[in-house]
Amino acid sequence: MNTAAVIYIRVSTTEQAEFGYSLKAQEEICLDYARKNKYEVLKVFIEKGESAKTTNRTELKKMLSYIRSNKNKIDALIIYKMDRLSRDNYDSLTIRLMLKKLDIDLKSVTEHFDNSPIGTFTATLFSSIAQLDNDMRSEGTIMGMEQALKEGRWLWNAPYGYTFKYINQKSYLVPSDEADTVRKIFNDFIGGKKQYEICQELEKIGIKISRQRLSNLLRNPLYIGKMKTKRFDELLDAVHEHIIDDITFYKVQNILSPKKNYYNIKYKDEFPLKRFLKCPVCSRYLAGSYSKGRNKRYAYYHCVTKGCTYKPIKIEVAEDLFTQYLKSFEIKVKVIDDVFEKIRSSLNDKEEGSKNIIKNLKKEITLLESKKTRIDELAINGTFSKVTYHKNINEVETEIMAKKIQLNDYNDSKIDVDKIIELGKNFLLNLSRLWINMNNTNKRKFQDVIFSEGAYLENNEFRTTKISSVLMLIEDKNYSQSILAGEGWFEP
Repeated sequence: MNTAAVIYIRVSTTEQAEFGYSLKAQEEICLDYARKNKYEVLKVFIEKGESAKTTNRTELKKMLSYIRSNKNKIDALIIYKMDRLSRDNYDSLTIRLMLKKLDIDLKSVTEHFDNSPIGTFTATLFSSIAQLDNDMRSEGTIMGMEQALKEGRWLWNAPYGYTFKYINQKSYLVPSDEADTVRKIFNDFIGGKKQYEICQELEKIGIKISRQRLSNLLRNPLYIGKMKTKRFDELLDAVHEHIIDDITFYKVQNILSPKKNYYNIKYKDEFPLKRFLKCPVCSRYLAGSYSKGRNKRYAYYHCVTKGCTYKPIKIEVAEDLFTQYLKSFEIKVKVIDDVFEKIRSSLNDKEEGSKNIIKNLKKEITLLESKKTRIDELAINGTFSKVTYHKNINEVETEIMAKKIQLNDYNDSKIDVDKIIELGKNFLLNLSRLWINMNNTNKRKFQDVIFSEGAYLENNEFRTTKISSVLMLIEDKNYSQSILAGEGWFEP
């Protein structure tokens, strides 16, 4: 009577490609071994593409369960090689002990051993060799990954906006056709759009991005050429092309986590009178937010002081009243030249102040860059430990980025005085329309220039504690012109 056996074969995709351990070849060799040794094969278990680092494999578990259930019918387990069973020495030994208790022989087609002490030692040796090979492979893989990261190459899935390009058998991130969408997402978010609004707008043009994915995208430092991994405590510099500039990225981080706003940046939003209007009850600046109605959202300006009795005012009402207030300062042509000479003087003084600040910021950045170089030198000559180096370098890089953001904002706010004068002469005849047609950023600047301490809105009327020198001049002109001409020079 023939003895009975089951066959277990396994191959991973990598092994099949590199060494030719195809499933079909293993099966034929194991079946041939069974025929030559007069085993009746009851069942063949085929494991496709699963690692031997663990026993948590689908077919292996099925095979072990089958053996336990049919232990009285099975005389041997046939495998192609010991590492097909397990690359872990402990797991291999556990399986062999189980087989021994069930009185089932383990037969390796390519490795010859039996159940004698020498045979057991030989089997353990083969299993140990398999584990050593596995450990060396793992160590080699880890070392290769760390080296690639140090070279600045990202090894995992390409984020949205990038794809992989292979150069000399190495993978590099390169911007894809989606890069422009990523730039738009960052700019829209800084511009005041909510994440769900960005998702909705993208969906309208056929781009589906979940809110969670969008949130992860906005926080991903890969877009500024920085890599964050569990293998290194610090951010690593990447060699791929940046989609987003540093300043834009860190502005977004400050919006996402305002409590971590190390750079003290203020951002525009859809409420131009926010932090400009003051509560007439407690004098705090009004905030802007939405109230959800049955079918849509409603925007309001409201006081944030707990218990304050000031009633919220709809955004359209507040802005209409502000427009009417601006109309009270609209002047006639006969005095505009005189007024604008005063404006030119005021703007030149402000621009000179900005130039001095920009000059000082550039000096501070240069000093910080020198400090960073000095820290690198101290680390190279061994003065700094790794921990001290990273602590100091992170602090100085944070300072540099803060100064660069401030410098960027001051450069953005630089004005062409002559152009402003020209535009002013053309549009100051209609201040209200000028304000209406501005974007929110320019509305804020406009408000700060003419009402530096904000304005109160009470009983549908505006009042201010301080107005710009230009408006003071207009009031003086109004008074003198009224006496001389017998009429005011403000438009009705």
